[in-house]
Amino acid sequence: MTKNEFISSVAGYVQKYASAYGILVHSPVIAQAILESGWGESKLSSRYHNYFGLKCGSRWRGKSVNMKTQEEYTPGTLTTIYDNFRVYDSMEDGIRGYFEFIQLSRYQNLRGITDPEKYLETIRADGYATSSSYVENSMKLIRQYGLTKYDEGEKRTMGKTAESVLNVMRGWIGFNESNGKFKEIIDLYNSVKPLPRGYTVKYTDEWCDTCVSAAAVKAGCADLIGRECGVEKHIDIFKQKGIWIEDGAITPEPGYVITYNWDKSTQPNDGYADHIGYVESVSGGNITVIEGNKGEAVARRVIPVGWGCIRGYAAPKYDAATVTPVPATGKKSVEEVAKEVLAGKWGNGEERKNRLKTAGYDYAAVQAKVNQLAKGTSNQKSIDAVAREVIRGKWGNGADRKKRITSAGYDYSAVQKRVNELLK
Repeated sequence: MTKNEFISSVAGYVQKYASAYGILVHSPVIAQAILESGWGESKLSSRYHNYFGLKCGSRWRGKSVNMKTQEEYTPGTLTTIYDNFRVYDSMEDGIRGYFEFIQLSRYQNLRGITDPEKYLETIRADGYATSSSYVENSMKLIRQYGLTKYDEGEKRTMGKTAESVLNVMRGWIGFNESNGKFKEIIDLYNSVKPLPRGYTVKYTDEWCDTCVSAAAVKAGCADLIGRECGVEKHIDIFKQKGIWIEDGAITPEPGYVITYNWDKSTQPNDGYADHIGYVESVSGGNITVIEGNKGEAVARRVIPVGWGCIRGYAAPKYDAATVTPVPATGKKSVEEVAKEVLAGKWGNGEERKNRLKTAGYDYAAVQAKVNQLAKGTSNQKSIDAVAREVIRGKWGNGADRKKRITSAGYDYSAVQKRVNELLK
């Protein structure tokens, strides 16, 4: 891999994950990867996909390798030591691992920094590196290879979007009490001061709303929904912000906060709220929700629209004009990804679903295309036939219609164009 290829590959994954973890500047992270990995040629990076020299620490539960390294505890004097380093399965995992690593409380001051040099000075002061020339050497790489061009792309795409919050929640799926990773969510919540009502959440507490608040913090959207660890108290905040919807029977939008009352199973449901999560998607009359503390884990739940246990929703005022960052290499079409699925690239079952969603693809649309490619197109209706069904009301309206048509494997733009022609 050439140097330009290495930069492009690293930059793509940095752009993909940075905003979901609250990091607003890309160039220093790319420079760190170059510096720490020796352009991806060190043994730790080339064999174990650890591009940032990340050590295990007490919280790491993944694979590890013991290797020799040098630390500059005293300026100008290198000390050789052996330590345990994290092992990853791919470059993408390794770069995502960097952002997971800097979620430790001591690195929370990196959030919101937009100046590359300030970012490097801050992370070194936080204890990330011991080299006295770490900032200088990293800045040389930024200037020499024009890495700030990747910062410009982020400035254009950053925003307080529903997708930014959902990407955080997707990244936490699988965090649970058994593997201990749920503690990272609680630690993040507790790291933002002052704490709501002055209460420090304990690891033994119920943590569904703690998760909702922490995800908003991580995505830079906490001001949109407020922070709380108690659902009923959070509803009070939603009301104060004017975003509360006292109706569990509506069809929500992705990014809405959903609340439940388990003591009642019919609408309208106006009881005491005791659970909470984020609406990830709505399709075919079903709502997919990502919740913290669902079975003591961050996990998905699928429920029907208007389900009796839904207490109500909060509709945060996200930035409508912003778009979700995608890898620098560009986003593939649904058909291209579907063909990769058939070739085995994206795994199977829940693994496939999680990987596709983490990569920013519409899982339902990809799976529909996979099914279509697998059995041929003999059962596919014509665009004209679908357009006439739309006019008869079969496919719903607005965003719901678009989602359902796309999920069924049809070209929404072509269908809508034909609808407009028929209505004229």
